[in-house]
Amino acid sequence: MKHIIGYGGGGKSGGENRSPVESPDSLHNISYARILIALGEGEFGGLVNGMQSVFIDGTPILNPDGSSNFQNVTVDFRPGTQDQPYIEGFPEVENETSVGAALTSAIPWARSFTNLQLSAVRVTLAVPALSQANTSNGDITGYRIEYVVELSTDGGSFEPIAATAFDGKTTSKYQRNHRINLPHAVSGWVIRVRRITPNANSSTVNDTTTVESFTEIIDAKLRYPTTALLGVQVDARQFNRIPTISADMRMRLARVPSNYDPQTRTYAGTWDGSFKSAWTDNPAWVFYDYVLNERFGLGHRVTPAQVDKWSLYLIAQYCDELVDDGKGGQEPRFTCNSYVQSRTDAYKILQDIASVFRGMAYWSNGNVIAVADMPSDPVYSFTNANVIDGTFKYAGSSWKARKTVALVSWNDPADFYKAKVEYVEDQDGIARYGIQQTETTAFGCTSQGQAQRVGHWTLLTSRIETETISFSVGLEEAMVSPGSVISVADASRAGRRIGGRVASAIGVTVVLDKADQITHGDSLTVILPSGTRQTRTVQSVSGNAVTVSANWTEAVRAESVWTVESANLKSQLFRVLSISQGDGLTWSITALQHNPDKYDAIDSGTRLQQRPISVIPPSVQAPPSGVMWDSYSVISQGFATTTGVIKWTTADKAVAYDVEWRRDNSEWVKAGRTGSQSIEIPGLFAGTYVSRVTAISALDTPSIPAYSVATELSGKTTPPPTVTRFVTTGIVFGIRQDWGFPTGALDVERTEVWCSQTSDRADAIKLADFAYPQNTNTIMGMAAGVRLFFWARLVDKSGNIGEFYPTGAGVQGQSSDDAGEILDYLAGKIGSTQLAQDLASRIDLIDAPPGVAGSVNQRVLEEAEARQAAVSSEQSARQEADASLGQRIDTVTAGVGGNAAAIQQEATARANGDTALGQRIDTVVAGVAGNTAAVTAEATARADADSAMATRIDGVYAQLNPPMAGSTGDYAGATTAFAGVWSEQSARATADMALGIRVDNVQATLDTTSAQVQTTAQALVALDGKVSASFQMKVGVTAGGLYYGAGIGIGVSNDNGPIQSQILFTADRFGFINLINGTVSTPFVIENGQTFISQAIIGTGRITNAMIGDYIQSNNYQEGVSGWRLDKGGSLYMNGVNGGGRVVLSPNGLYVYDENGVLRVKLGKL
Repeated sequence: MKHIIGYGGGGKSGGENRSPVESPDSLHNISYARILIALGEGEFGGLVNGMQSVFIDGTPILNPDGSSNFQNVTVDFRPGTQDQPYIEGFPEVENETSVGAALTSAIPWARSFTNLQLSAVRVTLAVPALSQANTSNGDITGYRIEYVVELSTDGGSFEPIAATAFDGKTTSKYQRNHRINLPHAVSGWVIRVRRITPNANSSTVNDTTTVESFTEIIDAKLRYPTTALLGVQVDARQFNRIPTISADMRMRLARVPSNYDPQTRTYAGTWDGSFKSAWTDNPAWVFYDYVLNERFGLGHRVTPAQVDKWSLYLIAQYCDELVDDGKGGQEPRFTCNSYVQSRTDAYKILQDIASVFRGMAYWSNGNVIAVADMPSDPVYSFTNANVIDGTFKYAGSSWKARKTVALVSWNDPADFYKAKVEYVEDQDGIARYGIQQTETTAFGCTSQGQAQRVGHWTLLTSRIETETISFSVGLEEAMVSPGSVISVADASRAGRRIGGRVASAIGVTVVLDKADQITHGDSLTVILPSGTRQTRTVQSVSGNAVTVSANWTEAVRAESVWTVESANLKSQLFRVLSISQGDGLTWSITALQHNPDKYDAIDSGTRLQQRPISVIPPSVQAPPSGVMWDSYSVISQGFATTTGVIKWTTADKAVAYDVEWRRDNSEWVKAGRTGSQSIEIPGLFAGTYVSRVTAISALDTPSIPAYSVATELSGKTTPPPTVTRFVTTGIVFGIRQDWGFPTGALDVERTEVWCSQTSDRADAIKLADFAYPQNTNTIMGMAAGVRLFFWARLVDKSGNIGEFYPTGAGVQGQSSDDAGEILDYLAGKIGSTQLAQDLASRIDLIDAPPGVAGSVNQRVLEEAEARQAAVSSEQSARQEADASLGQRIDTVTAGVGGNAAAIQQEATARANGDTALGQRIDTVVAGVAGNTAAVTAEATARADADSAMATRIDGVYAQLNPPMAGSTGDYAGATTAFAGVWSEQSARATADMALGIRVDNVQATLDTTSAQVQTTAQALVALDGKVSASFQMKVGVTAGGLYYGAGIGIGVSNDNGPIQSQILFTADRFGFINLINGTVSTPFVIENGQTFISQAIIGTGRITNAMIGDYIQSNNYQEGVSGWRLDKGGSLYMNGVNGGGRVVLSPNGLYVYDENGVLRVKLGKL
């Protein structure tokens, strides 16, 4: 028996409970983290806003109100001058390396150091927590871990440096540093840390020890000249790791013009070309500083005299112009705030900086030149008169190059300059080209607005500057350089001559080589002797003499280049991309299309204007505008009718307009083509009308249609009545529909017939429109037993639509599924074909006696006529050292009048050192009045060292060219008849393959209609295991440009692995026919993917779905006696065994009869 013993207390008689006691932490970190950051190549501008610009783990040290977010933090900054003092608190150079290795009593930690310049090494040890729990009372107290730090010099024995312990309690990480001063060494040192106290390996003891890091130390007070420094010291008690330090700085000072104020971005007075040192984020002066800096730039290779500072001065002013920032304020157009942290190719970094101001840099004539895509005037004019051969070559960008969406990467200063992506889209480009995305990086960009402008510039440039031009010139290439804007006056593109050379000039009168269509008010531009372009307004024109409104600044010389522009025709503008030297003193210039309006579109969103560069009718016609409706009413024969008027505003270069309209979202109605700006639509009815007008150019090019707003017009609103009936009739492979019209339906325009595979009109689709008074339609080409539902409605001439008939479920129609009817139909179709008749007819006319008309013998006898004959024979033989050749040619010709016949036989035998060849060609030709018949036979046998081949080709051809009435030699327009029989037999054997092929072709051609029969027999055996035998018979007819064919293929091969035999047919209709007493029957036919069988006996069958045309019954069915029967009326008859009663189930009820036929049970409709 078990005893249950319990201890407990209640009230005052029970024992007292003791709570566990936890000792307070006795180990505390009192270390500091000192961080010295090399910000970059000095001299720097300094912190943007003092201590508010220094961040520790993303939090500023000082708040805007002056309060501090951290305690015991010191910050010191050195700008990077040549003579800057060292930062106090950093008397040595330190390099810390994280370790994070566990220190156990079984495995010590050791590390070797070979840098003999080291003064000391600091090892940082840590315990994440240190405590032990008393298992008897639950108290938590401290714990002691002893360890020793040892040093080995030049491979000697380890000597203890420090033998100490972690002794106490802590619930957070506690770190301890040990500095090991290194003695003199030849090869290096090894520092080892050993744990003396064994690991407890118990859940009640927290004694994990780690080696956190080691720091290599060189004792030196370094000031790091020309390097900007930031020294930060933080209390380790506030952080459990080394924090991340960041600062918002005005970085390197650069050379800027002496009259420039970088803070206000203004230029005072005229610049004398001198510079001063100041902080700036203007990309032009950043570029200049990178080029000339001797420490990290190209200053050791490029002098200030080799940099075009004047062009940079213009670019810098363009960069400093204020534009909208997209947030209600303004900002400089371009700024550059980059931080290059690694060595980079000089050309690449200069191009990256130049990309900030949409430019490029290049080396030319010993100078570094920077150019920008910014507004500028053309520097020179090129016409057909001053380019080589007077030709310009154009090339357009591909469709894929037309970008419409840009993802621009930039750095967000509000989020510590982290990379962000700005989405920019070109809505006009998307409408034309769809979404075509590109990704780009805005170098040095710290403004969201600038990132938007970079994206817009990328997209607009790819969409509107899509063409390049190339041409060759002489010494005039010296007048332009990459980045220059030029004017091109190409007469071929402009549609008339707008440039040439000056014949002579006196004062304000300039005589041109040809003044073609120059009028008062046009602008005439001439290249002056200094090479500059100057423009004057045309005052008058007399012949080729043009008088301008003001004198030229220089006397115009003969042979100078001139161009002319008017309000409706201007020269093209391009920006030069490259110049390359050709042969002799020729240069090739390549330039990109330039649109000066894009700059305002990028900065301010203004609308782009199309520059008129041609008077040739455009291939794309502009649409009209202002399409609108108007209406008026008239009384005609006592009835009031409404006439609608569609009006629009003319489109530029349009010569005609196509007008369409519709009412209440019905079908579009064509109103016709007109040359005016309006068109009338009589007899309108009430409804909401919309019209669209398409402009047509002189080249018959349509524009996109312009639409009117939906306009309410009054008129007839009564819809037409419904059809009086709609019936369907099933026919073989089709359904016929018939419908009737109501009395008095005089304005009916058409009947809409809709159909669906279901009885729900919501699923219906329009079958067709049938013009009144058509009232029948037949759908053919359907499979047997296909069921459709139909609806019909009437539409009057005013567009009013009537109700559907029927209103509910549609009228059901089904193609015939009567197998007998279908087979009779197919039998008639097949039996009536020539193929079936030919199969049933007797082959004769070959063995008939000569007296029978049409026999072969009779036709041969009738061919005999008086004729002339000639016989010739030629034999030749040749013998050489390594070859022999024998040849015989026999020719027999005969002619009577214009009729001729010829027989030629050529036999050749040839043998050489490794090949034997025999060939025979027989040709028989007969011609009568342009009609020709020919028989050709060619037999070839060849054998060489590793192969043998024999080929025979036989051909029989006949061609008939009937002469025209009144002509015995010409037959222009006559129908040509051609017939040919061709046979090729080939046998070939090689070292690894044997092949035999026979191909027979029969062809007949009449005009463009031809018929062909081809049989192919092939046998192949190869050593690689491939074997095949096949027989193919194909017939085909080409009529009306379409080919119709049928064929049969029989084959055995191992193409796909194992040997497989197959018989394949290709035909629109496949069937078996049986001829009994002259009557064609079709027991089996396949057509339209369906199989039709007259009778079938199936042992085992599986049917997924079955449709019974009349009834289905068991094979032992006898009415009232045995078996069962189910008819299409829905009645089921089941008879008992041996006349033992029966059951009848009909749509009206259930009936049970006994063996005597007496009704015993009746259920259902009584």
